[in-house]
Amino acid sequence: MALKSFKSATAIAGALAGAVLFLTAAPASAANPPYDGCPAWALCLYQDGGGAGSKAIVVPPAAGGNTEIVRLTKVHFLNGTLANDQVSSWLNNSQCQVEFWDDPYGELHPSQIDFTPTWSWGAKGDYGSNTNEYYDNDRLSAVRFYCP
Repeated sequence: MALKSFKSATAIAGALAGAVLFLTAAPASAANPPYDGCPAWALCLYQDGGGAGSKAIVVPPAAGGNTEIVRLTKVHFLNGTLANDQVSSWLNNSQCQVEFWDDPYGELHPSQIDFTPTWSWGAKGDYGSNTNEYYDNDRLSAVRFYCP
């Protein structure tokens, strides 16, 4: 009987130790690294500053002098949230020039928020962490591409 009680106690102690380790262990996969997962020939818009949070992937037009305006009222982050007036940072992985606009069609008061020239792969903008650019946080409503 003593051997059976010892085995039961050992099994219970082992199960408790495993449960404690499971409950206190850090998650295997924390948040994505900043500006993570933006494919080539895309503009990635991030919901949070510093390239964090959910992202929206916007594919510019083909090269060859094409111009296109993309209204963010039709773009969603991967978490399902509408991107309009919710973008806090961006990464341009295309060769296109990109203009970032608040109200580009003049419904209220159009203003260009930001700009990145052509051939600037990896250019970034961040409105969530720089106090000088804080005013631009969550104002972006359209992007205009020019792709040479």
